[in-house]
Amino acid sequence: MPFRSLIFLSCLTLVLNTMPFVTTTPVLPMLFDVWHLSETEAGLLGGAFFIGYTAAVPILVSLTDRILPKKIYIVSGAVGVVSCFGFGLLANDLWSGVFFRIMTGVGVAGTNMPALKALADSLEEPERSRASSYYTSVYAIGTAISIFSAGFFANTFGWRSAFIVAGLGFFLGLLLGMVVLPPGKVSKKNKKLIEDFKLVLRNRPVIINISSYFGHIWEVFANRVWIVTFLVFAEASQPGNFIISITLLATLVALIGVPASMLCGEASILVGRERVIRACMVVSVIVGIVVAFTTSAPLWVIGILALLYGTTGYADTGTINTATVSVANQEVRGATMALHSCVGCAGGILASLAIGLTLQNFGGRTSANAWTLAFLVMASGSAFGYLVRWWAGRKSNSSSPN
Repeated sequence: MPFRSLIFLSCLTLVLNTMPFVTTTPVLPMLFDVWHLSETEAGLLGGAFFIGYTAAVPILVSLTDRILPKKIYIVSGAVGVVSCFGFGLLANDLWSGVFFRIMTGVGVAGTNMPALKALADSLEEPERSRASSYYTSVYAIGTAISIFSAGFFANTFGWRSAFIVAGLGFFLGLLLGMVVLPPGKVSKKNKKLIEDFKLVLRNRPVIINISSYFGHIWEVFANRVWIVTFLVFAEASQPGNFIISITLLATLVALIGVPASMLCGEASILVGRERVIRACMVVSVIVGIVVAFTTSAPLWVIGILALLYGTTGYADTGTINTATVSVANQEVRGATMALHSCVGCAGGILASLAIGLTLQNFGGRTSANAWTLAFLVMASGSAFGYLVRWWAGRKSNSSSPN
């Protein structure tokens, strides 16, 4: 298959497979009332997907060094589809919802990175880096569609329909992936799984990149989970409305980072990954602080800043992911990507809970001051990521992933 066709269809597969990614985001304001959730419980429900993802990634993605990635993709996709339908048809309280979202996380964990592994195995540099950057960048398109479709169907047909539609999208992505994805490769060396991770942990550039990725995902996923709840608060606390619906605005917040991520990926080829990543993190921290102190600003200001934060927070996603793929040892690329995803999504779990706890303990989701603190907690992710890379650069200029 021609390179461009392969990348386009692989990216389309990813978009469909990530439709369930943040289905809870536009539904969360409804479930606050339907299931009588506290802010902390809502944070747990919002982060449950990442619990499943984090638990499954080290196993499923590492196995791609031993089992063809496409086989893992197919089985995991089936789990994800069933879990989406399960939430839509059977979930009736916090804990049943958490269970099904955990299983959805397992399903996405076994489709996202294994598909990237299959893609990377079939290409050589520089096509591999370019394909990895584009593939990971369009993750936000799936996120945007997840928010938009969930919001539209939940508002039109009830919240359960949002998860059923997400399941249908996942099913279509599974079918497409079965047809277009290359099978991938397995390692010829018969090592124990623990030995694979030991090799990964000895790769200093990989560990630096993964550590900073934790902070990056902390910020991005916290924004994805809580953005609709914040926009609902902002609109309810002031006269008038946003010029577009909250669902559409949240969709644009998720979507607007895609071209920024792709541009940063191209820029990293010209000026170096490290410069691009550090610059993006600094800018994102600044924008996050501005957002934090404008939670009571006019709606048009909040809308513009929400879009700007969506841009800056996501801009370095493709570049960070590509850095890990590029510096990984070929024999343990699957284990490297597994640790990368696992550590990143651990940031997503903790961030979602941290925002919920912050809101609950400082005034609740109807308090502007509580949201100020919540956004400062959110922006601390990129601050952490930058500090990791700065510290590593001081230790050794040659050790940063470039």
